[in-house]
Amino acid sequence: MFHFPEKLQLAMIDGPHAYPFPDLEYYFLYPHLDAGALLILDDIQIRSIHNLFEFLRADSMFRLEEVVRSTAFFIRTEAPTFDPTGDRWHEQRYNTRTLMRYDWRSRLKGAFPDSAIRRIESFRRRVTNASSGCSVEIHSPHRGDRISESGIVAGTAHLAGDTHLWVLVHRRDVDGWWPQGAGEIAVAGSQWSVQVKYGGPEDAGYDFEIAAVIVGRPAHEQWIEWVRSVQATPAYPPVQLPGAAVLSAQYRTVTKG
Repeated sequence: MFHFPEKLQLAMIDGPHAYPFPDLEYYFLYPHLDAGALLILDDIQIRSIHNLFEFLRADSMFRLEEVVRSTAFFIRTEAPTFDPTGDRWHEQRYNTRTLMRYDWRSRLKGAFPDSAIRRIESFRRRVTNASSGCSVEIHSPHRGDRISESGIVAGTAHLAGDTHLWVLVHRRDVDGWWPQGAGEIAVAGSQWSVQVKYGGPEDAGYDFEIAAVIVGRPAHEQWIEWVRSVQATPAYPPVQLPGAAVLSAQYRTVTKG
């Protein structure tokens, strides 16, 4: 790598245009730009270079002065130089907002309670997976029922293809879920039931949530492996619901007496 003995007053990125070369050029140049220096970015009509243009336009280290046809002219501001060996991506203006199409669940979490988010996801699954033929309902216990240390959860389900019914439980203020019934729940003539455990004596007075979910083989095999692992160790770590991989689900909140 070339050593620059003095700060640069002007730099132009107009080398290889294929990704990731414009970004690599920028990476090795930007730490050497002096405040007030001119950075020229050519051929911004090319998408690989336009991505860099959009980043620079949002970044606090640069101010866009002018665009002449397909060439952009930036001025280096007085903002501190971003650490080229760091990864504090959330401090960069370009990354202030994550992409909604991938991050809509976490954004909604701040605006709605978890129960509302799950109802939205349940509705989305019903629409998206309407042709899957899968459905599940919890018939008992009823919403708001007071339960003891353990009890029967029962309902109906319709499976299709290589799908599997699981029942999971967690205390509502605890992240993660615990599969019940030592594995997949058998469905006989659309009916199912399973004995579940609601925590320990110290959990009295807390709300517990039941999830009856139909999943495909990947999630099913992950949870089968969880069952095998907890049978061989005293540790019982929780699992996470697999989001979009859930084909159908119903939730029920009860209170431990």
